[in-house]
Amino acid sequence: MRAFAAALALAVTASCSLQTLGATTGDLTLHAVFDDVQSLVAGHSVQIADVRVGTVTEIRLQGYRARVTMSIKSEHRLPQGSTATVAKTSVLGENYVLLTPPEGKDLSTGPYLANGATIADTSVEPDIEQVTAKAGPLIEALGAQDVNAILDAASTAFAGQGDDVNKLIKQTAEVTDAYSAARADLATTIDALAKLGDDLAKGSNELDRLPGTLAAATSRVVHGRKHIKKAVVALTKLAREANLTVYPRHAARLRTLLRELEAISSSMQRGKEDLKALVAKVQTFLDAPPITANGQVLIYVWLKGVLLPQRSNEGPRPNVVEDFRLLLEPPR
Repeated sequence: MRAFAAALALAVTASCSLQTLGATTGDLTLHAVFDDVQSLVAGHSVQIADVRVGTVTEIRLQGYRARVTMSIKSEHRLPQGSTATVAKTSVLGENYVLLTPPEGKDLSTGPYLANGATIADTSVEPDIEQVTAKAGPLIEALGAQDVNAILDAASTAFAGQGDDVNKLIKQTAEVTDAYSAARADLATTIDALAKLGDDLAKGSNELDRLPGTLAAATSRVVHGRKHIKKAVVALTKLAREANLTVYPRHAARLRTLLRELEAISSSMQRGKEDLKALVAKVQTFLDAPPITANGQVLIYVWLKGVLLPQRSNEGPRPNVVEDFRLLLEPPR
């Protein structure tokens, strides 16, 4: 009996080791707790981006959940915040554990999960059996005639519309890809809206006072409405009186002034050439070299000998001939 028990234990041990025999293992051990592991067993692969980086080495119950232990190659360190998902290679394929780094990070940036760490964020992809189980009650509720009617209607609707259906499927895929590409922008928008909500929450006191401020301003406008209306009426009356009194009284004078200004401007226009000639002559006279006699400018002689008043009671009269004679002599 003891020999049989020992042989049974050896067989179980051998089966466990055969499951992981030749599997990808490493020095890094990680744990993850799932609500359901489906058909996952020890020996199934652990993958990152569809690349095998480790192996499931143990699955055991932890309360009412499944605790999965994984052996990972040490060169494939996993950043903190990574997720673990129980997925399937295909509809009829085997299960595996998919490890996904946080969005915006890759395996080259830390901080990393330590040896023996437990991944908190886990999920399970539904398999065909679960989908079928959920769809079972709906299928059972439909009778055979209902199913045949649905199939006949679908066949009639899609008859000869294969190209259109394919086009519709392609457009739907493009829309889905567009939404997937805009996921970062949507996340940024949601974060901005959340920040706006926080800012509005900080200014809630001012927002609470805003209705009272608007009410006070409205009441002031209502209170001063009569005064504003009275002022507008007075200004309108003043403008009307100015049109009836001031304008007729001064209109004739204003027209006369305008006519005089027009005559002056016309005269200036006509005498423009004469004025230009006069200015040119004055400029020529000013630019001419002065005539001197005995170091004195000629104009000084004119002022002294010609323009001075000829009165006998002011002393001896100037010798005009002598002054002009001096002009003919060279300077001394």
